[in-house]
Amino acid sequence: MLSFRSHLLLLGLLASPVLAAVPTGFQETAYTSSALTPATGLAWAPDGSGRLFITNKNGQVLVAVMRDGALVVQDAKLVTSVFTTESVYTSAECGLLGMAFDPNYTVNRYVYLFITATGSKQQIIRYTDANGVGTARTVLVDYLPTAQQNHNGGAIGFGPDGKLYWAIGDLGTGAGVDADLTSMASKVSRANLDGTPANDNPFNDGVGPNNEYIWARGFRDPFTFTFQPGTGALWVNTVGTSYEQIFVTRRGAHAGYDDYENNQPAGYITPVIKYRTNGTDTRDITAGGAVRGAGRVTFTTSALHGFRKGEKITVAGVTDTSFNGELYVSSVPSGTTWTAVQAGVDATSGGGTATTQSLGSSLTGGIFYDSTLFPSDYRGNLLFGDYGSGRLVRATLAGDGSVATVDAWASGITQAVDMDVGPDGALYVVGVASGTLRRISPTASGQKLLVSALHVTVVEGGRAVFTVRLAEAPTAELTVRVARASGDADLTVKDGAELTFTPANWNQLQRITLAAADDADAAADSAAFTVSAPGLSPETIQVASIDDNTARLVLSSTALTLNEEETASLTVALSKAPSSNVSLTVVRTAGDADVKVSSAETLTFRPANWSTPQTVTVAAAKDVDFLADSATLTLALAGGDARTVSVTVRDNDAAAPVISSTPGTSAVVGAPYRYQVVADGLPAPSFSLTSSVAGPVIDSSTGILVWTPEAVGTVDMTVSASNGAPPDAQQSFQVLVKADEPPLAVLTRPTQEERVSGATAAFFGDCVDDVGCTKAEFYVDGVLERTDARTSGPYHYGGEPNRWDTTSLSPGAHQVRLVVYDTAGRSAAAEARVCVGEGACVVPAEDPPGCGCGVGPGGALAWGGLVLGLMLRRRRPSDA
Repeated sequence: MLSFRSHLLLLGLLASPVLAAVPTGFQETAYTSSALTPATGLAWAPDGSGRLFITNKNGQVLVAVMRDGALVVQDAKLVTSVFTTESVYTSAECGLLGMAFDPNYTVNRYVYLFITATGSKQQIIRYTDANGVGTARTVLVDYLPTAQQNHNGGAIGFGPDGKLYWAIGDLGTGAGVDADLTSMASKVSRANLDGTPANDNPFNDGVGPNNEYIWARGFRDPFTFTFQPGTGALWVNTVGTSYEQIFVTRRGAHAGYDDYENNQPAGYITPVIKYRTNGTDTRDITAGGAVRGAGRVTFTTSALHGFRKGEKITVAGVTDTSFNGELYVSSVPSGTTWTAVQAGVDATSGGGTATTQSLGSSLTGGIFYDSTLFPSDYRGNLLFGDYGSGRLVRATLAGDGSVATVDAWASGITQAVDMDVGPDGALYVVGVASGTLRRISPTASGQKLLVSALHVTVVEGGRAVFTVRLAEAPTAELTVRVARASGDADLTVKDGAELTFTPANWNQLQRITLAAADDADAAADSAAFTVSAPGLSPETIQVASIDDNTARLVLSSTALTLNEEETASLTVALSKAPSSNVSLTVVRTAGDADVKVSSAETLTFRPANWSTPQTVTVAAAKDVDFLADSATLTLALAGGDARTVSVTVRDNDAAAPVISSTPGTSAVVGAPYRYQVVADGLPAPSFSLTSSVAGPVIDSSTGILVWTPEAVGTVDMTVSASNGAPPDAQQSFQVLVKADEPPLAVLTRPTQEERVSGATAAFFGDCVDDVGCTKAEFYVDGVLERTDARTSGPYHYGGEPNRWDTTSLSPGAHQVRLVVYDTAGRSAAAEARVCVGEGACVVPAEDPPGCGCGVGPGGALAWGGLVLGLMLRRRRPSDA
């Protein structure tokens, strides 16, 4: 459901909220409260109670209540009560980060929190909701990783399989990236409802080195995620270094971090939505690279474009101007071609550029619109926020489920961190330190049925609730009926089959309770329910059950590796006692016939021995070829769970080496270059290198090539792998060495003309450089006040968030400046004018002395050129 958030301790005094810019036909209502700061998330309780749960970084969970169609306020402030207060570790991005409701919440009242418990561990906590107060605190999953700083995770929710999912980033230290399966860092993880690892997780190796919780990997900072209604697909929002990316994530998937961002090769998942962090991408269109025919245009770019289907592209400067304009990518035939729908006569032209849109710098929480208040073309749309730009973004989907369009939808949503669709069908958005909860709704919807959710899941044997109300007061009493129109009879309306609305209660939520009966099978049930009323358009609710009532197989390993003429074994048991004896069959269902099951191919589990592991043994025969063998075993319970085990057999015969890795083809003067050559062969190959310049060396046993370039130019290299079995493998490539670029200073807070106050104001930013940064200096009115020395951002005044004491500043305008330095000692600066007090914010007639912009060799130039970029933001909000 909803998910993990950032810390962002931006605790200034709250002023009257500035209304956002919402699309034509929509309006905004702003609810304010100092209790909302610093917010990290929100979610509506799925029990029809009209209660909105809001999480704060400091450990508080607050509850606001809807009555008569609106949240309760008092003295123009949002009224909240405290559900619980967790003791949490709050340094940097740590704290209370995420929240989710149990799929059977209507019955068991379970609420789950993701917290940083101490500086050394994070936890998933379960509470029982007792009339709005959290009770029966239970630690469900303990010792989740943290490094006391950034990218701690917090995304948490339940999938359509009824399992608990959560996500954790790389902890700000690069933990858990690439092939590391021992750590839950940089991963999406998955557990049973009792907190134990799900047996069918893809990397579950029993007592092996892998972490059994891991479900998917390769995520730098999976800030939030959401499950798509209807499909159950998990869309993971990942805050990046160079690109903000949204992935549709599947079991065992690899998103590529920290090797790839929006350039993932085959074998990795690629983002379905992406945008350049804090900027745009522009690609040149080749001569003759604009070809239109039958209403479709194909563009060819001179370099890899990285565009994604549905992305909005501005084409400009094409010789035939009829090709210019804003287009949505409809397909990507290759890395240098893309197509779009475009009216016009058949024509060919070229030249010009293709530029992506600028959406922001810090991808935050999103939700699929699954209600009925918004116009019908919003149903199934993905809406998400960007903290840095304050934009909300709308993505529409095509009939095949792919992304059709991506557009900026609303702006001025200060520090947006999370959103949810309320039971009234409106969109609710909260900002970190804005102290404001925003409700966005159509200005006029006309009379209609407002259904809280068009897709509902219900646990077999449990209950689920959705609500109905009217959009407007009826002129007379109106009866609404709910009935199953098709599907499984095990899904029924338990309560609320007939509802009555009057001119007095039309805006009150009325509940419909659905029930899923227990059945003997292990298949999920589904049904369609119709909500109807005389004179109004009916609505259809798709309902699916979560069926998890069978014994599951518990395997010690899901992958075996052995040599020819050897055997290997695994054990199998059941997760729960069967009601009667059950048979397990073990069969090779794919692969080489040289792999055979040498133990019994049928095992029997009884109610008395279901938890006792039984052994399955496979053997690999000798063959005459030089190839490795592979096979798949299927272990299946009669009428129940089934699991597969992969078997890899290493050939004992010598095999020539084959290089499978891809080298990096760019480098920077003075910066270390590293490439690990990966080659397969038997015996293991050794490595050698030839280079057109002196300096590069390769480790003969590990294949690690290292080099520090000394000059600009193109370097030819050839790596060889040999093991005595001919032929040797060779890989030739060129590395383009560029000069070290000066850094870029990015001042995140304060923003231009921001009013600052108090002793804990935010003053921080970042340094962007092609090699690395070393420190940042913080100037106020030309005076150097603090230096934050570290090798990666974000950089903070005082070294930590919210350490800028503004109480000594006089009312009026003041100038702040951030100066950053790269490893070569060059500097760049960014500044902003801030306002203290409520009076006039007068611009000084001239810069104050000691600007701090000329201390490095690139300082003065950077100062003059970067003032226009003050509002740019490189990192996610949680980097703050």
